[in-house]
Amino acid sequence: MSNPRATSASPLIVLKFGGSVLLDQQRLRIAVHEIYRWRRDGYRVIAVVSALAGRTEALIAQADELFAGASDQAKAAIIAAGELESASLLGIHLDRAGIPASVLTPGAVGLIAAGDPLDADPQSIDPSPIQAALETDGVVVLPGFVAIDEQSQTVTLGRGGSDLTAIFLAHQLNADRCRLIKDVDGLYDRDPAKTDPNSPPPRRYQAVNYQHALETDGSIIQHKAIRYAQHTQTPFELTRFNAARPTIISNTTQTTECPPDLPKPRTVAICGLGTVGAGVLELITQLPELFSVTGLSARNPAKHPDHPIPITTDAPALAASDADIVLELIGGLDPALDIARNALTTGSHLITANKALIAEHGKELNALAHQSNHRLLASASVGGVVPVLESLETDQVRSVSGVLNGTGNFVLGALESGQPLDQAVTQAQTLGFAESDPSRDLDGRDALDKLLVIAQQLDWSIPEESISRQCITEWKPTISTQSTAKQHAAVTKDQAAVTIEQLDRTSTLGSLTNEWNAAVIEYDDGSTRTVRGKGAGRWPTSESVLADLLQLSRETSDA
Repeated sequence: MSNPRATSASPLIVLKFGGSVLLDQQRLRIAVHEIYRWRRDGYRVIAVVSALAGRTEALIAQADELFAGASDQAKAAIIAAGELESASLLGIHLDRAGIPASVLTPGAVGLIAAGDPLDADPQSIDPSPIQAALETDGVVVLPGFVAIDEQSQTVTLGRGGSDLTAIFLAHQLNADRCRLIKDVDGLYDRDPAKTDPNSPPPRRYQAVNYQHALETDGSIIQHKAIRYAQHTQTPFELTRFNAARPTIISNTTQTTECPPDLPKPRTVAICGLGTVGAGVLELITQLPELFSVTGLSARNPAKHPDHPIPITTDAPALAASDADIVLELIGGLDPALDIARNALTTGSHLITANKALIAEHGKELNALAHQSNHRLLASASVGGVVPVLESLETDQVRSVSGVLNGTGNFVLGALESGQPLDQAVTQAQTLGFAESDPSRDLDGRDALDKLLVIAQQLDWSIPEESISRQCITEWKPTISTQSTAKQHAAVTKDQAAVTIEQLDRTSTLGSLTNEWNAAVIEYDDGSTRTVRGKGAGRWPTSESVLADLLQLSRETSDA
């Protein structure tokens, strides 16, 4: 019997990245944010990337400088290097963010094209490597614009060919959605950036047919890609990063218009400039069109000299300012609880990564958020970048179990390798996996807090006598080639427990290394869903916090 929650049954989206998203290597982070958005929503993702801005032109110039009379086949081979480079770089960015992904090449997936080596037409693909990678990781990155011919030589699909790659993959793999992410928020009747201010504003389309899209000048969407979509009746979307309302291009018989889908910038106050707070601040500064940081707090502002944004030591007062969104990234309960209360009672949305705060005061804070008609989001409080909370279905979950503490997982692995406890903890701190005080990680309180946050989301009330935990410091290493020790966290409607378990090294949880986390969600019908990723470190946690920010931006874009 098929499993409706198995990875292969999850919806599939093809995302194509180009334009300002790929201005340089650092801007590839924006593609990471978009990919993670859809992973949080339960989609499997195929990311198709163009070359970084100016890279194709530079490669063409390099080829011409070497030999202006080079064959089209030789030119195609060197031009393709731009897309292969950006796909590889995106894979590295995803890895740093803790998001499992596979980077595949056109040759690896048998993407065959025929015709002019510089303007070839895709013919076929072997879906099995892509499906296998999606089953394992949930994300596949492929270079756009590039294919191979029947002789396995490199060819390209014409200028703008990454659009064609994305739509071809969407059709061949029967994707649920295909979205082209560009510099514009949708399809207009004329370029909004070149409109005379004395003329009526350009019209933005909510839905258009293929023929209408072909009447554009081809600068936004490759015409060959549109013709392929029309021939195969493959609908696709055109929009910007983090958009809520794309233009849908399909075989519709009716053209409809809608207002622009442009974000309203939100002001943000960041309470805490430690490992995660500094990481989130760095990510936010890349998105000035979405967020403006108006205030920062730190225990020791002297560690951040000459910062252009004012830094205060009074975090609760900062939270009571008029920022649209307050980020609580200090941890613990004091002053985190005052920060949270002040934010929610003075008209701000609240985002926190603080599992202890939510475990002990989540019900109160959710009530305050409801009363003030604001949002409390805490995705990063459980599993870092692992979308545990987003994967829960309140009325159908039977249990949640997994490895939910990256520090504990790293330390147990080090102990098994023969390191003493103090050395293992120091190494975890050096790598950014552990706080200066790792006691909550080692004695199971951190993982237990995460279980209680999960229970809250599922509206489970667990009796205190049914809550237990085991300390890593009390565990004696058992060396085995077949099994490995893991800090195993499990919660049901009736109990929550953190224990040290010997698990098969080849199992889903037993195979996790270092800061990797995973959760297995079991449903009432016996089916399961597994989500995994990095659960500790600056970038995985920062990515999860930013994902909550981006969600708020989408939800309030029309506010």
